[in-house]
Amino acid sequence: MLNIDDLLIELKKSTESKAYHPYLLKYLDKPNIDIDKLLLLWGMFNELDIPEQERNTYILATLLVQSALDTHELVTNTHDNENSKSGRLLKDRQLTVLAGDYYSGLYYQLLANSNNIELISVLSNAIKDINEHKIMLYQNTITNEVELIRSTQVIESSLIGKVADYLNMPFWKEISGALLLLKRLHSERLSYLKNGESIVVAAFDSIAARNLDRHTFHEGESNRIHAAIDEHILQAHRSVEHIIRKFAPQNKWVNERIHRILEVTAAHTNTFVEEG
Repeated sequence: MLNIDDLLIELKKSTESKAYHPYLLKYLDKPNIDIDKLLLLWGMFNELDIPEQERNTYILATLLVQSALDTHELVTNTHDNENSKSGRLLKDRQLTVLAGDYYSGLYYQLLANSNNIELISVLSNAIKDINEHKIMLYQNTITNEVELIRSTQVIESSLIGKVADYLNMPFWKEISGALLLLKRLHSERLSYLKNGESIVVAAFDSIAARNLDRHTFHEGESNRIHAAIDEHILQAHRSVEHIIRKFAPQNKWVNERIHRILEVTAAHTNTFVEEG
């Protein structure tokens, strides 16, 4: 029997193999599979009394949807300048859109072949919600921090959350929502500190600037924004701790990974608490 690491690698390779297209991969990287989202999906579907092949089909379909969403987001993140409108870059953008559409078609085909029309509807609703919140984030229409945190959480965890609702498995909705929000906020904070780039930090800045006179938006306000981000990271961290105390997950591999993420983010949250 495979251990969990080998099993996750096998599932990851199955997703990459299913998404393989020689022409697309000639120009584009293969889809990036988030191992924690894969583990959460595996943990959730592993609790169902269904054949292994059926379980893997549902995991694979959900990961293909995630790959489609991630791939389409690469187009959104490409700056629309003169260079991106010409030659090779334009072709790359077109191929990226095509790749995202290709992954979407594959997930639909997988579930249609397994006669699970209900799950197609569930995932389609998740795609709709995620895209709506991505539009709000990238078009800078979010007006307050509560909406921003909510949108970030929907973008990161709605796929798993909608499936958990469909399966009536509340723990997996709660833990994926809190854990994936914590990971995203922590990653955005680190990205900003490393290279000054973060869509979420930029949204915090925009919200603050919108609510203040431009002349009063100074370094002190910028520090307050970063403190607010740290506060939301701390809240997400505590939310994860609360959920695992309440539900006490029985899957040891999921439990170990959750605690590992808490350990990684704890240094940041402890520093914030000490400074606060």
